[in-house]
Amino acid sequence: MRSFSLCFFLLISTAQANPSCFDNWFCVSTAKENNHGAATIQLQDHLPVVVTVSSPAMDPSEVTLSLSDTRPRALGRVTSLERYWSTMEVSWTAGTLNPQHNDNFAYRYPVQNGRHKIVQGFNGQYSHQGASKYAIDFAVPVGTQVVAARGGKVIDLEASFDRGGPARKYARYANYVVILHDDGTTGEYYHLQKNGVLVNRGERVKQGQPIAKSGNTGFSSLPHLHFGVYKALPHGNFQSIKFNFEEMPSN
Repeated sequence: MRSFSLCFFLLISTAQANPSCFDNWFCVSTAKENNHGAATIQLQDHLPVVVTVSSPAMDPSEVTLSLSDTRPRALGRVTSLERYWSTMEVSWTAGTLNPQHNDNFAYRYPVQNGRHKIVQGFNGQYSHQGASKYAIDFAVPVGTQVVAARGGKVIDLEASFDRGGPARKYARYANYVVILHDDGTTGEYYHLQKNGVLVNRGERVKQGQPIAKSGNTGFSSLPHLHFGVYKALPHGNFQSIKFNFEEMPSN
């Protein structure tokens, strides 16, 4: 699901300034050292993210790091600064690498009234396959209050879009909130109303706290809330995790 908005593969040109910053989240920079150079990466805030950086002009040619603090981290030795900046590829996704999900945790319904109809559950044939195998879609009217199914820290969000439709070309226009849990997994809430996010990046929220208003943005055939629990993987990838509500809703 997060690939709609949170997975990016960028080609950096030599015309760009050094360092280059991505989504106001982290910056990659290089420094000349003798006859070669060195590449580093640094978070702009304490918002965890898993980043993969690759270039044939870097040794090693590919590095994946799980970043959670603002100290600079080494990426590798650079054989040619010009070639590095013209070939570098970066992909990332919110969260931490290799989290250990607490399977005993009971999640709260992500809508104030948990009795809303489920239009797609685990293994749903419409779009809940592969990376989003374990996700649930609640049919809710636009503007329905969305609450945190589990407490944690808000590490990413989008609230500016006002487009949606039943085709994948609309996927990039989904509004969402991503909350990092204390076990390193993320709770993710999608298709939110434009300007309907009620929290800020870096804010800590409690289970049951209002965080947004539902909408119909992104790849969406009807007003609904998509909720899933995810773990971050290298190369901007992610995988949903099976979870349990306090009381599993019925279809």
